[in-house]
This record gives sequence, C-alpha cells and structure tokens, in this order.
Amino acid sequence: MPTIEEALYIKLEACDPAIAGTLHTMLCEISFTHLVNTLEIIKPEVLIIGCTTYSKEITERIVEAKKHNYGAVYVSASQYTTADKHDALVAGARDFFSYPQSKLILERALQDYMATRLVDPSKASRPKVISVMGARGGSGTTSVAVNLAACFAQEGKRVGLFDFSRPYGDVATFLNTPSKRDRRHAVRDLSQMNASFIKSAMYHHSSGILALVAPEITMGAGTVVPETVSATLMAAADAFETIVIDMGSRVDAGLYRVMEMADDSLLITMPTKPCMRSAKRFVETISAGGFENFCKLSLVLTGCIAGNTLSKFEIEKTAGVDCITCLPEDQKGTFIAINDGTPYCLLFPDAPLTVSLKELAALLQQHECPEENKESES
Repeated sequence: MPTIEEALYIKLEACDPAIAGTLHTMLCEISFTHLVNTLEIIKPEVLIIGCTTYSKEITERIVEAKKHNYGAVYVSASQYTTADKHDALVAGARDFFSYPQSKLILERALQDYMATRLVDPSKASRPKVISVMGARGGSGTTSVAVNLAACFAQEGKRVGLFDFSRPYGDVATFLNTPSKRDRRHAVRDLSQMNASFIKSAMYHHSSGILALVAPEITMGAGTVVPETVSATLMAAADAFETIVIDMGSRVDAGLYRVMEMADDSLLITMPTKPCMRSAKRFVETISAGGFENFCKLSLVLTGCIAGNTLSKFEIEKTAGVDCITCLPEDQKGTFIAINDGTPYCLLFPDAPLTVSLKELAALLQQHECPEENKESES
C-alpha cells in the first residue's frame, strides 16, 4: 500500500458493472493508486468516469467535479463520437480513453498527472515551451517556428523543435531532413517515453536543432492527441531548455493540450483583412472551446511591408489579441531558405527579418504572464 505522500487517491464512477470491474482491477494493480469512496475522510484527488455510451450527463459530471477542485478527471467510454470527446476535454477532462484501454495507458496518464502534482514549480527546472500556430494556411507558421528554434540554438540553448502540425507537417522539408524517423517512432510505446527515447526519434540538424518531424501520413500512432502531447512534452522536459512546437492551423483537442502546457502561444497571420478575419475566427473558436489565459497568446504578423494601410490598433482590435511583432517581408529570401532546407536566419544573418526574429526570440525567452508571477510569489 502506498504511503500518504506517494499515493494518488482516486474515486471511480461507472454505472456498467463490467466497466467498473475492469477499471477497478486495473487501478488496484497500479502501485501508487488508492481507491476511495465518498464516505472516507480522505478527499479523492482524481475522478475516473467509466461509461458504455458517452452522454451529456457525463459532461455535466465533469464540470461538477472540477468545481469541487478535483485535480484531474479522466473519462473512459466504449461508444462516443469525436464531438463527445471534444466536449469532455473542453469541460475539463484531462484525458479521454477508448474503453477498453490497457492498464499501461491508464498508468501512464496517472503518472503524468502525479508528476505535475508532485513537482514544486518554484524549484523545478523546466524548459520554455513555445507553440506556434497559424490562423490559416500559408501564413508562415512553420517558417517562424523553424527560425525561432534556430535563433535559440544560436544562443547556445538546447532546442527541441516538434512538428505537431495536422494533417501534414513541413518541418522536415524546411530542414531538409531524411524521413527515416518521425513522430510515430517517439510515441509508439508510451511506457518507454523518456528524454533518451524522445531524442532517439529526433533528427539532429547542423544548426543545433533536434527536430521531431511529422509523418508523411498522420494516422494511428502519429496522431496528435492530448495523451501523446502530455507524454511527449513531459519526457522532452529533461532534454531541452527550449521547446518550439509547430501546431499548424487546425483547432482540436491536441491544440488545447499544447496551449495549456505552453508558456507562450504565437498566432501567426498576415496584415491583410482576410487574414485578420481568420485570426479573429481562430481566437473566437479557441475561446468558445475553453481557452482562457490570453496572456499566453500573442499575435505575430508576417510579410509586413512599409506603408501597410492596417494600423497596429486596427489589427489588435480585429483579432482581439495583442500583436508583439511585425516581421518584415522577404519573400525571395524565404523561398531560397525553404528550398535550400536551411533556416532563413542562418542563410541571411544580417537581414532585417533575421534581426526581427532574434528580437522575438529574446522577448519570448523573458516573457512571463502576470498570473504566473503571482503564483510563484505566493
């Protein structure tokens, strides 16, 4: 039996006796878990909800549990839709499993939560995590992600670049990497997920960047879901000082988990009215989906030229997000860098765009949300 300091106290709810029995057996076989009922003095920290068919009542139960300050809520269902899974995650569930899941997956998820619970944020050495996403395709998301990673590497940082773009990713093309290893190799066995395992699946670029590239076809083990996002980033925390994530322009459960774990999220767009409308829709979508910490989200404009008719005030008012930089346009140089498979800032070290990218990297390295500062002081 685990000690009080080591134990994770869990409440299990399941109407179906078969599901309840299976989950109960799994939890009893996990050494650090301890099942409790509502009559015990010790308040459960984690709630696991097992069900045959997901329903609106489950969503309401998740919301209720979060109001009672459960540290984490997990859902396991055998019949559900993609919309059901999205609703559960937006309502506050930490993860959603297809029933029957293996004990290994459940144990890994609980270890994930336990690690975040036991770590003292004021003492922990953790990397700076920056997610980069686009309001629409073609805005320069991958270019910004790759070049930010290169800027950090030039500063001597241990940098990991993760291509979580869906359904396809372009980091491999931007760095001219061979496609022998990709994201699927890193997540194929969550039980072995650690810093060494992650690094073994990454491409070592001459710039100093270690890149976890996307598979040619994102299916199966290569998909970006909350469980694999958490496992990957937690394992990578021991290997890197800075992590840059290319998220592409798709809003899904994987994006919400990345934004939850990231220190800063950059929304990439261009200073045109259609792009601004796309940025506005993107912000409205993630807000409706439950994202609240907009201190973490900043707008980055690409392709900026002198004499642009849209002012910074108009751009911020339309998008509803603060704009922290406007990267100057250099279409010719950007195309040369992409086709060469070399980060722009390495090919053109003195160009105005490179100067702006380095300034952005320096700004992000120092940025902290006021809420985080307040928490660390308390």
